[in-house]
Amino acid sequence: MRALLFLLGITVLLPSTLRAVDLRCQGDLMTPGTIMAKVVAKCAPPLSEREVGEVSYLNERRRELRKFTVTELTYAVPGGFYVLTFEGGILKKSEYVSQ
Repeated sequence: MRALLFLLGITVLLPSTLRAVDLRCQGDLMTPGTIMAKVVAKCAPPLSEREVGEVSYLNERRRELRKFTVTELTYAVPGGFYVLTFEGGILKKSEYVSQ
């Protein structure tokens, strides 16, 4: 019985110790697929914005090469920073860096 209560207690406490890597602004979660304009509108201008490169993809028929700019937006939050990586204005990755 004690083991069951212990496991239940760990299960209840575990989610509170994990930190989400997605940035939340004005009640919305900025998840992969969110467009850059929505992030900037909801989260305000970033602390920094920089172009870090370019990626290329072939279309479905493997005929047309499409190039997209890779941009990083950095937002300061209490205790750290969020670095959001966009390809062609679409959020691809969100990382939290603690101070």
